Amino acid sequence: MNILHLLSWFPTPDDPTLGNFCVRMIDALPKECHSVILSVCDGKNMPKSFEIKEIQGAHHTHVQIYIRPPKVNAVRKLKMLQMYQYGLKYIKKRFFEPDLIHLHVAYPLGQVALLWKKLFGYKYVLTEHWTIYQPQNKDVMVGSLKRKIVKIANNAELIMPVSLDLQRCMEGHGVHNRFRVIYNLVNTDMFKFGQPCIDLLHHTNLSGNDMHGELTKNDMHNRKKQMLHISTLRDEAKNFSGILRTIERLRQQRDDFELHVIHDYDAPEFKAFVKEHNLSDCVIFHGKKTSAEVAQAYQEADFFVLFSNFENLPCVIVEAFASGVPALSTAVGGIAEILSPERGILIPSGDENALLQGMIQMLDHSSEYDRATIRNYAVETFAAQTIGLQIFDEYKKMKK
Repeated sequence: MNILHLLSWFPTPDDPTLGNFCVRMIDALPKECHSVILSVCDGKNMPKSFEIKEIQGAHHTHVQIYIRPPKVNAVRKLKMLQMYQYGLKYIKKRFFEPDLIHLHVAYPLGQVALLWKKLFGYKYVLTEHWTIYQPQNKDVMVGSLKRKIVKIANNAELIMPVSLDLQRCMEGHGVHNRFRVIYNLVNTDMFKFGQPCIDLLHHTNLSGNDMHGELTKNDMHNRKKQMLHISTLRDEAKNFSGILRTIERLRQQRDDFELHVIHDYDAPEFKAFVKEHNLSDCVIFHGKKTSAEVAQAYQEADFFVLFSNFENLPCVIVEAFASGVPALSTAVGGIAEILSPERGILIPSGDENALLQGMIQMLDHSSEYDRATIRNYAVETFAAQTIGLQIFDEYKKMKK
């Protein structure tokens, strides 16, 4: 089948991680799917009014159109729409006639999918990741924006939300359509089972002799437990400030832990808090990391911690499970659908006392979790091949 993908969120040179989970989902599709992504974005220092590049992905081609950004926003929107029309013609000429449009996140690209349905009869399916449907965003999901999103969703042939909770939130806003929950995926070849404290496997002893990976009981006893947090650090959603306040309280009780933080964006206010409250010895900021480096960080972690105010189905917990790592998380969005007592601890959102008790529990007992069982659950549930086949199964139904 020939699938044309429209991504409301897609990676750009300025923001290379934006919507990267959408791209991973596309690359998980079986070889019977010929996938082309079409996107239009602002270019820089462009001599021409627009430029087209074909970028080869793992199992897709990305047709990226750069435009010279108009100064007037209304003109920019019209130019963007014209370029999507041009991009469709380009793809039909260079690649294929689409059998189906796959829209990833309803707005704003759903306006293009809806227009193409009316003009050309193209059917489209929708994969939704957006937290805008959550109750915490009720002041945003209003007026004309809500009407547009609901219309786009209701005109899809199928909606594939990443959690059952997200489906229910969409229905609460008046989206009435056929749904199939398809979870976020994980590369189980990259994110895999490892042992905590793998960083000690190549340590040297005091005499300078290589220990060749042999860990003594003393090493294991003296090492600090490692918590891992990975996010954008956007506080309204991730509530990282709540984590830091709790770490300060925990630090007053014990000093046998470190919190390692991998984050997409700089966070000077959080770094200032850590310095001001003398937490630099136990809170370590790592900034952005490659996928391989992130996978290594999971293998070194004793447990993963997330204290979000709202989520859908965060990839970071799925990645933790694939690495055999238990999680401590708030019970928001679809997290409660996958985080059972065998895989970690659920706490109420915003409850810093519960977070503190959860951290203490995990520090004392994280080694008691069966990491291989956690890993097996992830392989069975979230493996890329599994998710790709589920999506392809729905594609085939559209063609009948």
